[in-house]
Amino acid sequence: MEKIKLNESEYKTMSGYPCIDKLMEGGLEPGIITEFYGEGGAGKSNLAMIYSISALKNGNSAIYIDSEGFSVERFRSIANGDMELINHMNIYRVKSLDDQYLALIKSDKLIGEKRESKNSFGIMVVDSFTNFFRMEAGKDASARMEGYEKQLNILSGIALKYKIPVVITNQIYEDVNNSTLEPFGGFFIDHAMKAIYRIEKFSGGMRRITVEKHRSIREGSYTGFRIVDSGIECEV
Repeated sequence: MEKIKLNESEYKTMSGYPCIDKLMEGGLEPGIITEFYGEGGAGKSNLAMIYSISALKNGNSAIYIDSEGFSVERFRSIANGDMELINHMNIYRVKSLDDQYLALIKSDKLIGEKRESKNSFGIMVVDSFTNFFRMEAGKDASARMEGYEKQLNILSGIALKYKIPVVITNQIYEDVNNSTLEPFGGFFIDHAMKAIYRIEKFSGGMRRITVEKHRSIREGSYTGFRIVDSGIECEV
């Protein structure tokens, strides 16, 4: 049991971009899972990299679990080629659901082992969390739901135990019954999230990030940005 201290402010991981940090009222919260969801190419991975780099700049290490194809070139571009930062970025490519599960278990152990060290971990990212679940969409639904629950429990435990933000990215599917675009995984993933942001892209390179679910920020709040070589650029 841990007593919650109401007179202490939680340290949030900032993006470094005023429009995003203002929307998130300071940045990513520690101790919870935050979800970025949207169509392919909307900017989810860019944001995941930006927050990873922010943690690295604060003297922490980062774990990045990749299931879709991490762009080393894009990461270096956002990090401005800073090799000192890159040295503390732990990137792991997973190739199946079982591989992803083992990566989460190993990440939990690694974060715990480095908890008291100089470069302790300040963030964990899974990009994308649902990629292999989507590939198995036609298989046993109950087994898939069990898989969601098992992996999300590990991530929730990591966020809570080590008081760091955990970020997952997710893609969308069309709900034919309601003619809407929804994040993959539905209720099982939505229920585990304390913060959900939808990323959309529009013609002309414009992007929008909208608060879909949050414990303290007004849902429906949004801001615009563009993806540029060095990261993103706030849309004024």
